[in-house]
Amino acid sequence: MHRVITMVGLWFALLAVLFAQAGSDSDPKTEVRDPLAQSWQTLIEAMQRAEHDVRDFEFFDSAQDQARAYLLLSRALLKGIEEQLLNDPDFPLFRIMDPRMKEGGDNPDQRYSFAEIHGARDYIIRGQLGSAARLEVQLYAGRPWANDGESLDYLAFEDIELDSNGGFQIKILRSCTDEQANCLNNPSNTTTVMVRQIYVDWNAEPAGELHIDRLGFEGKAKSAPTPHGVAERINAMAYTMFQSAVTWPQMVKTRYTDRRPPNQVSPLMDTFKLGGVQGRWMASGHFELKPHQALVIKSWPVDAPYQGIQLTDLWFASLEYGSRVTSLTQKQSVVAPDGALYYVITEAETGYPNWLDTMGLAKGAFIMRYDGVGGAIDEDRWPSAELIDIGLLESVIPGFKEASLTPDDRDKQRAQRRAHVQTRFGF
Repeated sequence: MHRVITMVGLWFALLAVLFAQAGSDSDPKTEVRDPLAQSWQTLIEAMQRAEHDVRDFEFFDSAQDQARAYLLLSRALLKGIEEQLLNDPDFPLFRIMDPRMKEGGDNPDQRYSFAEIHGARDYIIRGQLGSAARLEVQLYAGRPWANDGESLDYLAFEDIELDSNGGFQIKILRSCTDEQANCLNNPSNTTTVMVRQIYVDWNAEPAGELHIDRLGFEGKAKSAPTPHGVAERINAMAYTMFQSAVTWPQMVKTRYTDRRPPNQVSPLMDTFKLGGVQGRWMASGHFELKPHQALVIKSWPVDAPYQGIQLTDLWFASLEYGSRVTSLTQKQSVVAPDGALYYVITEAETGYPNWLDTMGLAKGAFIMRYDGVGGAIDEDRWPSAELIDIGLLESVIPGFKEASLTPDDRDKQRAQRRAHVQTRFGF
């Protein structure tokens, strides 16, 4: 029987156990003198427990899912290093969730940038929009996606003022005035600022810039590290590593595989009504396919600046999107003669432009996003799904044969995607 991972209070109990174990056979004086060794032991044991929990989870099944589980563990460690060990809220630098840093159903159409900051302090973000279609800024306390925090202030693209060249300055202040544009209120419990740059057209144009400073610290001297300071960061790194490794598969289980049968699309949800971002609607589901089967998602173009679909594995990491076609925006998609968008989820190359490559996974998840929606999306425009034999695609999708791509066309499509990803992330 696979054990279900539960997150509420889990880390705090774990941390207490680890510290008790670390000090049980040691001299109290040694503990005070060597906090680094104690924190490093905490990290090692957190990694071991994360490995045990992930291996014990029900998704640790096929060979590819097992390999992806260890990618999850490794990325969780890398996230902990970047987020907690190397960050400095007085001298913040944005860390980027690039194609090597995948988690949480990361959107292939976005460039996520995070910076750890102090609450109730003043910061400024400077940048250029570049080829991004949209930009959003959000403040968090802790990690609300892991039931360990909350979303604080939010600045939508529609509320961001740009200059004539697409430049912007956004302030994060202890208190914004009512008349102040491009400003977020920074309460005392803020820990992180996240910026989403959203790309509808994957072209080779400059992707945009993003920089952050704590106001008044631009010319100050950065402090040298101390044993206690680094030990605290390693402890925080252990927490982040463990939390990242165990949260996402549990989220997929709770919100996807346990919520509805495979090969169905959820109703469209207005996330603002659930405490999310205004104007963002989402639908989702999980697929379970045999080699001869295809899941056809029928969607419709709606009145939204951004509309996209993507695949993830069961550990909630996006599938390779630079050198595979595992996501598509509406602009990248072919519209069928009946005005609908048909997406074909299957392992086999179908030749259809809107094929989403499962990379050989028999099971996985899909997410559909609609950003900047004004008002509501009528139910007759909501997506639906149909599981069929691959041989029936031509009879199910209008214009299937006429729209088919050659192998060279598919290679060009992947090459264009890779070129954009290189540009977007500066590879």
